[in-house]
Amino acid sequence: MSTGDWSTGLFECCEDPKTCVITYFCLGCQVAHQKAVLEKKECAPLDACMVMCCPMCMLYANRTAMMTIDGIHEGMCSTIMAVCCCALCGVSQQHRHLVKTDRKPAGCFMD
Repeated sequence: MSTGDWSTGLFECCEDPKTCVITYFCLGCQVAHQKAVLEKKECAPLDACMVMCCPMCMLYANRTAMMTIDGIHEGMCSTIMAVCCCALCGVSQQHRHLVKTDRKPAGCFMD
């Protein structure tokens, strides 16, 4: 899929409040599940350990991997700002994008 842009905006959190709340309370789990979806595998304890050891690195790696896979054009500064300053919004945006592209991550408490 090559869309050139995210399927939702960074600050469209109210579009999916359940994801926002779950991401707020279980950020590490959401990031680990997204990593597994991007790598087309089941989420494993090692994924969660990687998130706990270097969370910003994993946030950045997931976001850039998703951008590469889906042909999303986002500048490096925007990506770094999304990861460092708006991590919860960024992870929620990535979750919404995966759902809208039929790659629903099975994160914590997700259907």
